[in-house]
Amino acid sequence: MENDNSPKIFLRHFFIFYIKVAVIHTLTYIVFGLLFSNLFDYESVYNDPIIINFMRGFESPLTVIGPFLQPIRAIFIAIALFPIRRIIASKLGWLIVWLIFICIGVISAPISAPSSIEGIIYTQIPIKFHIISFPEVFIQTLAFSLILWVAEIIPHSEKEFSNREFLVKIFLSVIYTMFGIFLTSVCGIIIMNFLELNYQDAKLDRGTISYLSTISILTIIISYSFANKVSKNKWWLLLTIPLILIIYIAFPYGYNYIFNTVYNNNIALIPYISSAVLMVIIYCLIFVLFYGKLKNRRKKTDDINTENDYNEVKVIEINPDDDKTEEGDIKVIEITPENNDSDKN
Repeated sequence: MENDNSPKIFLRHFFIFYIKVAVIHTLTYIVFGLLFSNLFDYESVYNDPIIINFMRGFESPLTVIGPFLQPIRAIFIAIALFPIRRIIASKLGWLIVWLIFICIGVISAPISAPSSIEGIIYTQIPIKFHIISFPEVFIQTLAFSLILWVAEIIPHSEKEFSNREFLVKIFLSVIYTMFGIFLTSVCGIIIMNFLELNYQDAKLDRGTISYLSTISILTIIISYSFANKVSKNKWWLLLTIPLILIIYIAFPYGYNYIFNTVYNNNIALIPYISSAVLMVIIYCLIFVLFYGKLKNRRKKTDDINTENDYNEVKVIEINPDDDKTEEGDIKVIEITPENNDSDKN
């Protein structure tokens, strides 16, 4: 057996922890970034004569690809939180993580960052910008802490949590998500050609990147969460399928309607519905058939190994030649299927 303190086991646990942190951080970053950027009109705030020399504009390429770079930030977040992962899984673990973010990472940040004490003292950024930036950071870190707490406390409460199974489900969920992004992109091309839209009007801006990233992360979460349930009981599809339909019909259509993008047209429902139906079929193929058979095969293998363990009980007999049993002597009879049959005879 491998030592729990070996580098291989350590890296395996860290990698699993990092995946959780990366998915949760990226999801909360995108969702609350979209919400507050539209609520407080960040685009006009960034055009302030003072702020414009401090923050990149919405049209900057780095701003556009920002959501895709969040897994890199998540590496350092995971490194900082990994040593206290057992504390995170405690009753008030979410509060501890959140206070670390708010007190050290934001308010008392060691650099002159927005919404920090150092930023208010040493920068010329208007106080309005410090106030506007704080609600997003406040709520995003709270959501991150709560979701990470749930993700950590559930495996500790389950007796049969398997690291290998976790990695298999994550891998299949990512593959499934790649199908979703491909089909969503195809839908956009179909809509543009059908409506004869100008490709320049459908540029890949920060909002589009963020909403596609949100769809990706939601797909990973749902496919991972229901993988075991639908493989055991197909009735769980009655809950899983509507969630998939919401992600690939209601979510993109609602986004285009709310922000009035070039795709805001009822005709768009046709490719969205087709994409959603295909995603349901792909989900059943991957998680109901393939993953279900894979898990059942592994379960049968485990059952066979367990049965062999019971049939191969080896016992050492001490003082076999001594007919008298004295205090301190240990006599054990070797139990095998053959011995049981001979005893009956």
